[in-house]
Amino acid sequence: MFVAVVAAAAALGAWEFAGLAGRLDAPPPPWLLLPLTVWLAIRYAVPGNPPALDIGLGAALVAGLAGLVVSGTSWRSWMAAVAGSVYVGFTLGFYVALISWRPADHSFGVEAVAVPVAAVVLCDTAAYLVGSALGRHRFFPHISPRKSVEGAAAGLVAAVVVAAVLGRVFLGIAPWLGALEGLLIGIVAQAGDLAESALKRQAGAKDSGGLIPGHGGLLDRLDSLVLVAPAVYCFYRLISLA
Repeated sequence: MFVAVVAAAAALGAWEFAGLAGRLDAPPPPWLLLPLTVWLAIRYAVPGNPPALDIGLGAALVAGLAGLVVSGTSWRSWMAAVAGSVYVGFTLGFYVALISWRPADHSFGVEAVAVPVAAVVLCDTAAYLVGSALGRHRFFPHISPRKSVEGAAAGLVAAVVVAAVLGRVFLGIAPWLGALEGLLIGIVAQAGDLAESALKRQAGAKDSGGLIPGHGGLLDRLDSLVLVAPAVYCFYRLISLA
């Protein structure tokens, strides 16, 4: 069920990315973007050898470039399709890896996803509340004029506290390691938010889509999450838990 949700979110996010890329005169072909995005999103749930990542990117290289010649698609559009699938599908796929995470003598699964997601949610919430109430100094105003340094700092602190507490409770890692994970999450989540804001600004769009009335598209809600999954997965591997 979780894998299906990730696949659906990746497909919808890719569709919204295609709309933004089209505004930049680089419309990615759906026949390449959508299947590659979904494949990369579910790759950790696909058994077998060679690795699913090799299959997906290999198919994108061979079939994508062959299709480029046959259909007359531009190289710019092909690059946009590959970049979009990596940005949306490859990154979200690490949530599938995390929920399937079974380190020796443990069985975490949902907990390995819950810790970073909770840290991102509290990071975003704290940044919004503190930024709205106390924000005085602009944070990357050329990308997102309403973000503030005060809000960013509050989000970072919230992520550190949440990860330090939940990392100990759910994963059994030392509080200082949890705090380090939270610091990583706070930085990467806000970087992901700014990256999507930069894409929208360059495309001249206020939102990635209109799926959620008053709140934009799905990609607007996932922007803080997409980069966190690979960062956290690598963090767990580095501290030898995975």
